[in-house]
Amino acid sequence: MFANIEIISNNTYNFSHFTYIIPKKYQGKVQQGTIVEIKFRNKILNGIIVSTSSKTHINKLNNIEKVIHNLDSIQFKYLQYIASVNRINVGMLLYNLFDVGSYGNQKKLRSKSTTNISFEGISEIIYKKKNLFFVPSLKQSKLLYDKLKNVIDIDYFQKFGGKDELTKIIKNKSYSNIILLSTNFEKINIENDVNYIFYDSNSSAYKLPKLNELNIIESAYLKNAVFGGHFLFISEFPNFEYFNQRWIPKEIYDYKIEYFVSNNLKDNIELISYKYPNEKFNYYSNEQLPNIKNFNFINNLDDSKLDTLIIQNPNISNNKILNSFKLIYLLRILNVAKKRNIKIFVFSSNAIDINKTLNSNNMITWINNEIDVRKKYGPNNFYKIYSVYSDELINNIDEKYFLGPKKANNKFIYELQIKLTDKLDYELLQNIYKIIKDCEIKRIRHIS
Repeated sequence: MFANIEIISNNTYNFSHFTYIIPKKYQGKVQQGTIVEIKFRNKILNGIIVSTSSKTHINKLNNIEKVIHNLDSIQFKYLQYIASVNRINVGMLLYNLFDVGSYGNQKKLRSKSTTNISFEGISEIIYKKKNLFFVPSLKQSKLLYDKLKNVIDIDYFQKFGGKDELTKIIKNKSYSNIILLSTNFEKINIENDVNYIFYDSNSSAYKLPKLNELNIIESAYLKNAVFGGHFLFISEFPNFEYFNQRWIPKEIYDYKIEYFVSNNLKDNIELISYKYPNEKFNYYSNEQLPNIKNFNFINNLDDSKLDTLIIQNPNISNNKILNSFKLIYLLRILNVAKKRNIKIFVFSSNAIDINKTLNSNNMITWINNEIDVRKKYGPNNFYKIYSVYSDELINNIDEKYFLGPKKANNKFIYELQIKLTDKLDYELLQNIYKIIKDCEIKRIRHIS
């Protein structure tokens, strides 16, 4: 018997696995998901078995040295989901995020729930005896501690990125309420009697650039679906790419906004200049204005010099279908402006009222329509879509996940579609990633 093994390493090895002999003493004791010790390029390393076979065409193979741990089928399925979605392999995923020994004890729980709460609704949380908060940055860790310290007793909030102190905290089962960086999420085993609360869950800081922008929030939704547990997400608005449930907004939106309505940008600038003669604006905008006197573009919302927010032609829906990505962006920048008490200007070619739109009953219809369209066509929590751009025609690739091509601007454009089900062909996807590794790949997140 033979095992195809991925190296647990910070390297996908070009999406390759390596074949080893399963010694007789281990036959019947290893399976897909078994962690083993192997000799690899004159080093002793750990690997994970992704498949087994009775035949191989490869000669001069090494034996598996030692069996370390057997992950069960559910544990391995979750790893395949996360690796496949983020175009890495399980070996690289384990190396960067997981404590294998701890993860091997993760069980499927008897109950599960996901709840989305607005920042203003944080006071409505019904806390359990144990509550574990995840934040995207150390700055947010301190901010959340200050927000909660007079509400619940916080046993610990993470101040540094060091591992030693954190290991003690994670292994200490006597805690009640702790705040951790999100990069520790996969080191935690989910339990029934704990709330797992993700603060500012739309923050881009939940993404891990070294792992193809792996988003801890996306992983959390998938982990909840696979293992269960009680997860709460706190943000300005749910991201319906991940959250596929009905949701009714409770907020009353009230932003102080000045509207400038005209057919073109030049006229809008003239209207502002007429109303505010000789005033200078250090502004942030979704689109930088042309180089205009008295308008200084600020590229960072946190910049202390920022005094004006300019929103150009805001649009959060199409054909009565909400675009939650656009709405989240709009609310984030509006909330920054409101918190800092800076001017908000809106340029539009039509008369609009953002507050009226956000507070209207139409929002519920638009929300439900986005959820319905995503459930049917994707992308959603279990259906991921990517555009693949190639300079050349791609041959000999399985059409189970890979569609196309179309041709535009001298590029061959393909679509990679991944449905996360029990029938996911992980090894086939790894082979596809090997073939398209030099292509431009874009994740599709919006609905068309």
